[in-house]
Amino acid sequence: MSNNTTSRLGKGLEALIPSISMTTQTKDSTDGSYKSIPIKSISPNPFQPRLHFDPESISHLADSIRQHGLTQPIVVRVINNGYELVAGERRFRACGLAGLDEVPAIIKSINDKDSLQLALIENLEREDLNPIEIAKGYQRLIIEFDVTHETVGTLFGKSRASVSNTLRLLKLPEAIQGKVSSGAISEGHARTLLSLDSDTKIDSVVEQVISQKMSVRDTETLVTNTLPKKKESKSNSDKYQPNRWYEIQAILSDKLKSKVSVKGARGKGKIEIQFNSSDDIERLFNLLQ
Repeated sequence: MSNNTTSRLGKGLEALIPSISMTTQTKDSTDGSYKSIPIKSISPNPFQPRLHFDPESISHLADSIRQHGLTQPIVVRVINNGYELVAGERRFRACGLAGLDEVPAIIKSINDKDSLQLALIENLEREDLNPIEIAKGYQRLIIEFDVTHETVGTLFGKSRASVSNTLRLLKLPEAIQGKVSSGAISEGHARTLLSLDSDTKIDSVVEQVISQKMSVRDTETLVTNTLPKKKESKSNSDKYQPNRWYEIQAILSDKLKSKVSVKGARGKGKIEIQFNSSDDIERLFNLLQ
């Protein structure tokens, strides 16, 4: 695994799956062992965050496996009646479609929390989850395993603000979440809808966004015009855009891997970047250069 990938994924994948040679075979009971396992003995991962699998993509992968075999093993853990899939669902499905009776697998001794974390990391590494799937994965970690937004950020190389922003998408109506999942509207579009106070207004805006193929910036303007008008105090020609500023704050926090605060009013303000040590401020300085 490259240094860049390790940095982006935080502590997760490298800690859970150490490097292992495909030619090395050890006993079934050894954590990290590698062996071929009957497909019928493997149960799906109940913590799989990915809700949608592209049949055409699985079919192409199955064709490749028929010709060249599976070059990267799946990851499983031992359960009472066999094995449970931890990572590699696309590969597992494609092996079944390709007609394989057995599939190469790494056997890991991990708990439920690590199983969910590893499944999330695998998909995030390929940038293969849609924003709603990511949000629901984060939510499961937080609710089922009692971890904080900051801890989730550390696990996946994200800022706390980025995690919190992603989770806010789950406040949208289910139908709108479905449009984000399908790609009918983007995550940026979805964020602008959060300031609307009724499902009816959200549905109306989304209908216009899709029919008119509106950009995120145009959607922000539409949402602002949909909100109740507030009395302007003094001169306010340069309008304050809290939704956009909140989004910019989250993006900067994620890019800089540091807490960023955007403060101000009436189009004026300041950006504050937090650093925790002399080395940290040098890192930020180099990034900003």
